[in-house]
Amino acid sequence: MFNARSTLRYVIVLLAIFGLVFVIGCGSSKEKQQMSTFMQEYSKTVTEYSDVVNKADKSKQAELEGILDSYNTKWTNMKIEMGSEITPQALNSLDQEYQDITKKYSSLAGKS
Repeated sequence: MFNARSTLRYVIVLLAIFGLVFVIGCGSSKEKQQMSTFMQEYSKTVTEYSDVVNKADKSKQAELEGILDSYNTKWTNMKIEMGSEITPQALNSLDQEYQDITKKYSSLAGKS
């Protein structure tokens, strides 16, 4: 009886440790969080660009075009630097989101 109780305690402790590692390990990585934040900033800037195009403010439009063009380089660098730190599925999802936002920007740039 003593051995069964002792073994049971070890099993419970090991399961608790395994559960903790699983919960902590499955959280969002720092790299994925940075890429998601970048995506939010990029989307916000494209939305601002859309407003500027509708108002026909050429000086602000040129400024935002420069910023948006720099996002392309920044995204490429982020994919290279952080791509191995996140899952391929998450990277594909973020890349698809980037492509969708870029498509919106390209269509707006064609209007102006």
